[in-house]
Amino acid sequence: MKKNILEVNNLTKKYNSKKVLNEISFKVKSGEIVGLIGPNGAGKTTTMQSILGLIEKNQGEIYYNGQILKKQKEIVPHISYIPEQPIYYEDLTLEEHLQFVAMLFKLPKNEYQKRKEFLIEYLNLEEHLKKFPDKLSKGTKQKFMISCAFIRDFDLLIADEPFFGLDPGSIKKLKDLFLKYKDKGKSIFVSTHLLDLAQTFCDKYIFLNQGEIIASGSQQEMNERIDFVQDKDLSLEEIFLKFIEG
Repeated sequence: MKKNILEVNNLTKKYNSKKVLNEISFKVKSGEIVGLIGPNGAGKTTTMQSILGLIEKNQGEIYYNGQILKKQKEIVPHISYIPEQPIYYEDLTLEEHLQFVAMLFKLPKNEYQKRKEFLIEYLNLEEHLKKFPDKLSKGTKQKFMISCAFIRDFDLLIADEPFFGLDPGSIKKLKDLFLKYKDKGKSIFVSTHLLDLAQTFCDKYIFLNQGEIIASGSQQEMNERIDFVQDKDLSLEEIFLKFIEG
């Protein structure tokens, strides 16, 4: 039986008097890919940044591997992150960023070299190694962020709209990378607007709307909840729109 690697209970975040997240609760198990789905402004990025401690929550508890987190820095060695917007040091090249991340997380030199060679070839970044991030295209910056996330060890990857800016070939490669790491027992918590893509690699979903979870579970489980629909063979997009409308 898979254990809960991440558990979020009654997470609430307010900006002034407005609740951006309203007591949301969910779990992510080990070796599982969970998709966080919602329209713009639903609270997806706020959810992820609250878990990571990048913003301060107003209420709720976050558990990692069964232990309540009192300080988010406790999970830093175990969680990797692909941000919605690229984050980097302007004065470091792509290759120097990879070296920095590997050094920060004490990755052995031989392991670093092995992962670097794989990621650079897999993501077609060879010609960009000596470039500064500002000189990269939008899609290449995104692949650069992906390489920084996968160069290090992690048990849980949090990925906020990681397919943004990628071409179809790179989208397929990232999806396959997610599945490869899932097979290794790693957990992936990913937000995306690409519902047709999400249903090809996610195990379950969390539908978020206006800061509240309106449905969660596997595609089949949520399909079965729509008992007023005669045809139960619905796509993820159709299921999502039914819950939003309902």
